[in-house]
Amino acid sequence: MAGRAPLRTVQGALGAWLLGGLWAWTLSDLGAVGSPGAPRPCQAPQQWEGRQVVYQQSSGRNSRALLSYDGLNQRVRVLDERKALIPCKR
Repeated sequence: MAGRAPLRTVQGALGAWLLGGLWAWTLSDLGAVGSPGAPRPCQAPQQWEGRQVVYQQSSGRNSRALLSYDGLNQRVRVLDERKALIPCKR
């Protein structure tokens, strides 16, 4: 093949030392990144709040609610929102 430079390899003890060092660096780096500590499950937040919107297709209306959860006492609270504002209605 004309125009291609021949692949150069390092021979002898220097080549073995470089190749061994490369493998040691690669394996140690993979071990450090893959396992930062003992695996443990994720912790869920103790309390959260959110909003819920349910669209009723038969009537074309939305029902909205505020949700809150207390993980310590395991309580769920749902507060219905009553809004008089209806889009596109005069």
